[in-house]
Amino acid sequence: MKAARWTLVWLLVFLIAFPIVATAQTLEFWGFADNRNKWYEAMAEEFKKIYPNVTINIRSFPYEEMHNRLLTALVAGIGAPDIADVEISRMGQFVKGGEVGFVPLNNLIGDEINNLYTGAATAPWTWQEQIYGIGNELNAVLMFYRWDLYENAGLTGPGSTWEEFIENGKKLASTGVKALAINDQGWEYWWIIASAGDGFFDSEGNVAADNAFGRKVMQLLYDMLHVHEVAMFAPLDTAYYGAMQAGDFAVHMGAPWYQGFMKDNAASLEGKWKMQPLPVFADGTGAPTATHGGTGTVITKQSKHADIAWEFIKFANLTVEGTLRAFDMANLFPTYTPAWTDERLYRTDDYFSGQRPAQIISEVAPLIPPLNNSPYWPEVTDAFTRLVVTPVLQQTTDIDRAFADFRREVDRIIR
Repeated sequence: MKAARWTLVWLLVFLIAFPIVATAQTLEFWGFADNRNKWYEAMAEEFKKIYPNVTINIRSFPYEEMHNRLLTALVAGIGAPDIADVEISRMGQFVKGGEVGFVPLNNLIGDEINNLYTGAATAPWTWQEQIYGIGNELNAVLMFYRWDLYENAGLTGPGSTWEEFIENGKKLASTGVKALAINDQGWEYWWIIASAGDGFFDSEGNVAADNAFGRKVMQLLYDMLHVHEVAMFAPLDTAYYGAMQAGDFAVHMGAPWYQGFMKDNAASLEGKWKMQPLPVFADGTGAPTATHGGTGTVITKQSKHADIAWEFIKFANLTVEGTLRAFDMANLFPTYTPAWTDERLYRTDDYFSGQRPAQIISEVAPLIPPLNNSPYWPEVTDAFTRLVVTPVLQQTTDIDRAFADFRREVDRIIR
């Protein structure tokens, strides 16, 4: 009876706050990430209990296709959905030129801005002080490690500094296991440079990937592969998880959402993982976490139902129940801070040996350096991968020449 009574109270609150839509409405939602799409589908079912005449049609497209299709529709002025997910690295292309095709959310969010971890929830989708998207993921990068493989090498873990990581990696390598699988497309570089406080761009939007810390990170990755030989090149796609399950390497760095991918693709390793903050350099540079990835939900200006679109976004992203549903389904740690005090967030995780992921994430969250976005993000990051990360790690050029080539390309892009 008590549960039923609270369900009735919850429904009455929404009925009072949000009037019932009298006519049938179907809103189009474009997404690209399976984990988010499943969460939004679940939230759409709950939303329909409040708005029985509203249907949220969640359509899924491949990453590139969805963003390109959305951009084309906005430029053409026709064919865009009501709501869409925009990945953090693609936001820049939507704010170039003249009018932005998304509805500003500043006034709609209102005082709820005080309940958001804005560095992850709104900053990546903000341009010229206008908030165009809201993200529900606080993507604090952590280090996931196979405690059993380290224990077999007589070690307790990867270490708290990168220098210690390398020394422990040498002992690990003596057992036939590499410490890290490095992707020559740049992921590890991004995770570590993002811990410096700038990332690819500084706070004024200037390209910062080739600053002193950026060079230091590039040298670190090169040395892990070719000098100390504690790392291997990461296999691509499903082969990566095959190598993970085979115990070829012991460490993966990633944001909370990646935990869901590990569980889906390497389920047999349950109980063999633990997590810790990122190492820092012995001289104190870097931070014990960074941010990686993120997706913001936007309302397009072509929507004829922007009001109900916002109610749905708010229902999913600005309620404890909605954000905890995302955490339960896909390990998406909420940016909605009222959820941080809910005991359900701090459940133990058998996959990570009974640790409480949310406790570690909430401890490092205040230390996440700010993410600086730029309209030139897609071009600059692509240039850095092409001209620096891949050729340096594949030993087809040296670091100095690669950074010089990159700076020339940056100057060309921005001109």
